Amino acid sequence: MKAAIPTNDGLMMASSFEDARGFLVLNIELGKVIKEEMIGSNPGRSSTAGNVFDLLNDCTAVLTGNITDVSKTILEKRNISVIASQDSIITNVIMSYLDHEVGKVADTCCCP
Repeated sequence: MKAAIPTNDGLMMASSFEDARGFLVLNIELGKVIKEEMIGSNPGRSSTAGNVFDLLNDCTAVLTGNITDVSKTILEKRNISVIASQDSIITNVIMSYLDHEVGKVADTCCCP
């Protein structure tokens, strides 16, 4: 699975999805980040109807603090979950997301 975080520097989450210069894309397998990649360059508000969403096309989730309803709707129509995060430090956002994903897997186990 892939998750994207809007960022301007790779360390802090951007103040909003639409104003991010790029995205830190995480490849996640078995609850661990196996690869990180920076994509995009200054999507900005003017491009939210186009290529920024295409950049995220292979992602299953976007972790963000602020996002417009229009952007959220476009992502959800592309089957990309929008997950809110109040933390701005990317490491904390990632750890919280991984904890959440591992919890979902544990909740679905049907072992006797």
